[in-house]
Amino acid sequence: MESKLYRFITILFAISFLHLSGCIQNQRENAVMALPDSQDRGVLGLGILRKIAGQWSGPVSTVTPAGSFDRWFVDFRPVSAGQVSQYSTPDASTANYLSFFIVKHDNRLKVAMRTEGVFQNKGCVTYEVMDSVNEGRGYYRFSDFNVGDKRAYTEFTFKDDEFIMEVYTNKFNRLSSVELHARWQARLGSREAADAAIKHFNFPQPVAVKDFSDVFRNMPETIYYTFENDPYSSRTQPYVGNITVNISIDSSIRTQNNHKLFLLLTTQSLFDGLRYIPDNLKYISKYSYLPVNARTHTFTNVHPGRYYLYSYIDTNNDQKYLTGDFMSSDLNNTIVLAERGNVTANTIVNFAVP
Repeated sequence: MESKLYRFITILFAISFLHLSGCIQNQRENAVMALPDSQDRGVLGLGILRKIAGQWSGPVSTVTPAGSFDRWFVDFRPVSAGQVSQYSTPDASTANYLSFFIVKHDNRLKVAMRTEGVFQNKGCVTYEVMDSVNEGRGYYRFSDFNVGDKRAYTEFTFKDDEFIMEVYTNKFNRLSSVELHARWQARLGSREAADAAIKHFNFPQPVAVKDFSDVFRNMPETIYYTFENDPYSSRTQPYVGNITVNISIDSSIRTQNNHKLFLLLTTQSLFDGLRYIPDNLKYISKYSYLPVNARTHTFTNVHPGRYYLYSYIDTNNDQKYLTGDFMSSDLNNTIVLAERGNVTANTIVNFAVP
């Protein structure tokens, strides 16, 4: 039976991978063309940049073999005056990067979406551009730069402190009509961590991050199956830095090959003294599942700010970290990352969960 870990990793990849599938033949009923909005400041879809900044979590469901997952945590923060991004790295060979940024396209400014999915060090990058907006209803739709909704599209619908992301495809041209392939129902945990970057950049500003007027001119679809020609590589993202964690395990702890090591970065402490605060899981920013023999791991594309570092060993692969598992006894292991910084931190797993 596949583990929750495997399902979680594959679902992250599936969200990105679904953007590869082919031709969409129908729009949804509520996909409306953009009308002038006094708040868009000349940028089509500017409102999504305001709305999505924050830490979110919620269930992901798909009709793919990856299955569904009950909670995905992301940390969206501005990385420039015209871009907001999240960077998830659930293990050493898996990544899911999702960015929204302002581009010049068809002689006007629009919000674009960049999705990068990597699984077992293989992946792709998809670019889509805003084509339908209803700011009053919190509705935004992205589609392929070149063929529009003839390949796939992605919808976001915001209401209060929630949003739904839905991905529609025709499953690599194997379907005759549109079909929903993935849905993420996200609830806002906190905007506190994003506030510093919002103030720093006076975010959002109606400025182009990239000129995509001619970048995709000779491409049939705006997808890159290799990273060599990616016009906005994840290696060149602004403002973010890296945190390298050195891991040790107390000599009294006997590990087995089937045990899993778990690293977690949060923006607020999970503990008040020795008292665990379950509600503070809403402050999760980064996490990674690793082999138990891993002794170092680098979190890439980390937003500047302060983090609490936690480390665990899961002995039965239930990802619950209860009696019989192990964790670090340092409940206030803090890290401060500067803009474009590189920080090294140490953690030791040395405490049996009572």
